[in-house]
Amino acid sequence: MSDTITVLLSSALGKMDSPEVLINAVSARVRQLAKGARPLVEVHPQWSFLQVALKEIAGGKLTVAPAEEAPAAFTSLVSEEPTD
Repeated sequence: MSDTITVLLSSALGKMDSPEVLINAVSARVRQLAKGARPLVEVHPQWSFLQVALKEIAGGKLTVAPAEEAPAAFTSLVSEEPTD
C-alpha cells in the first residue's frame, strides 16, 4: 500500500463518520505526537505527524468515541429566548 497523504486521507475518511470528525481526530493526535506520544503503527522516520496520525486512523488503531450529550442545564440556557 502506498503511504502518500492522498491515499492515507482516503483510507482514514472511510473509518470516520464525517470529514469534520476526521479533522478533529487528526488534529488531536498530531498534538499528542508533537508532545512525544509514541506512534501506534510502524512509520518511516521522515514522515510528518500528519502522516502518522492518518495511518493510525486508516489502520484502525485510533477511533473516536461519540461525545456525551450536553448537560440539561447547559441546553436549557442555550435554548432560552433572550429577555428584554
